[in-house]
Amino acid sequence: MNGLAGNMQAQPRVFAHDAQIVYTDKRLIWLDIESLSAGTGYTAGAKAVTGAISGANNATITITVNADGAITTAVITAEGSGYTDGEILTIAGGTSGTIKGHTSFIGSEERGACIYVGSIGDVEVIMESGSTVIFANAATGSFLPILVKQVLAANTTASNLLALF
Repeated sequence: MNGLAGNMQAQPRVFAHDAQIVYTDKRLIWLDIESLSAGTGYTAGAKAVTGAISGANNATITITVNADGAITTAVITAEGSGYTDGEILTIAGGTSGTIKGHTSFIGSEERGACIYVGSIGDVEVIMESGSTVIFANAATGSFLPILVKQVLAANTTASNLLALF
């Protein structure tokens, strides 16, 4: 779903059609396969990925390759932690293979999501507008009816969070 460019009434959200667990430890949640730079000299199997911005290197992906050793698919097999959302990851085991990794919930690059709070605490978020705010003392079982693109770990004390969209 594309962003609404200021026309919030164009696609009102009344009910969620999906939910995902919100992680705040900067683990790799999904890979942008359209950003894949296939590289050369790879063999199929599990490969380490290193973040260009974060320097994190504790996640692995499993790749398939074509006859020329170029990567054709990539799937996260160990999420790791400490990555930066949207950073370009270098794929070990060959030359010039990269892919963009995300630490936010799937789809949040274009639209935000409502947040369900499973256990009481503060929730620091990046809103769909790009603003960073803290919702203090969000109650257990409450819904934050806002459009959130990412939940940040720094000031989040609430737990068992779900992104609803």
